[in-house]
Amino acid sequence: MSMLGKYGNRRRTALKTIGAGVVILASPGGGAQVSPGRMSLFTGTLHFGNVIVAEEKGFFAKEGLSVEITSFSTGTAASDAFQAGRGNTIASGDQPALRLWIRGAAVGVCPAASYGHISVVVARKGVNSPADLRGKKIGVLLGSTSDYFARMYLASGNVDAKQVDLINLQAAEMVTGIVRGDIDAFIGFQPFGTRAVQASSELHIVTTGEKYFTEWLMTSTTPEYARTNQAELTKYVRGLHAASIWCMQNREETAQIVARHFKLDLQTVKETIDPINWTVAYTPKFRSDMERMSEFLKLKLDWDKMFDARALRNVDPALAS
Repeated sequence: MSMLGKYGNRRRTALKTIGAGVVILASPGGGAQVSPGRMSLFTGTLHFGNVIVAEEKGFFAKEGLSVEITSFSTGTAASDAFQAGRGNTIASGDQPALRLWIRGAAVGVCPAASYGHISVVVARKGVNSPADLRGKKIGVLLGSTSDYFARMYLASGNVDAKQVDLINLQAAEMVTGIVRGDIDAFIGFQPFGTRAVQASSELHIVTTGEKYFTEWLMTSTTPEYARTNQAELTKYVRGLHAASIWCMQNREETAQIVARHFKLDLQTVKETIDPINWTVAYTPKFRSDMERMSEFLKLKLDWDKMFDARALRNVDPALAS
């Protein structure tokens, strides 16, 4: 259970995702405008561990910032709510963030984490390569980073996305669907890959995303909030930076906090988040990975218009190299 009540107000309703045991936290309102010293933040689930730690360990509160966090089943779901005007700040994966930037609905503020192992291809035994997926039904959350990984993975084996049947599913639905035979494979993220394999001995994890790309999590905000709330964004970045350093140095306690917050078993959380690189640094590596994604998706990325690094530079110019 979160300790946000100690630092600020949170309104939330807990629901269980179908067959996955992952808690989705949905706010019944939110609103894009908040008072000075306050921020509403939409996030995905356990992958955003440093955000949860920043709240629960008081790193945001130390900066004089009250953050109302609403957690969704995925960063894509958070992105959909954000676009509806319900929040002013969002922590999401890279593809949802890029699409927000392209639409002018948001600008980047800072990275949050990077990793490659969490994205997974799950299929029935006998499927071992992209070529084996031709003509198959594949679950994927369209518009998510998993969607990007799916298309990249298929392309690595000269398989066109038109040669498979991509079915738009939420992560928990993928587990249910593949176990009962509605789909032949899914491309998603942990811990759902592990849950599927545990549910059926006929399934295996074909590969992780580590061989194909580095996935990034990041914080974005509305252009208006960036114009008028640099003080709050600077406090947010400073708090998240301190929390990220703490997470890297205290992985066991980080896993415990995340497991307790999302009501997940500790071992699953540890396996999922232990290899994550928690960082807010706006680096050449981050930019090159985002540029590679934008080129693959045929989207035009303009850093001068789509990323506002002022808060990072306010905290430490070295964070915006």
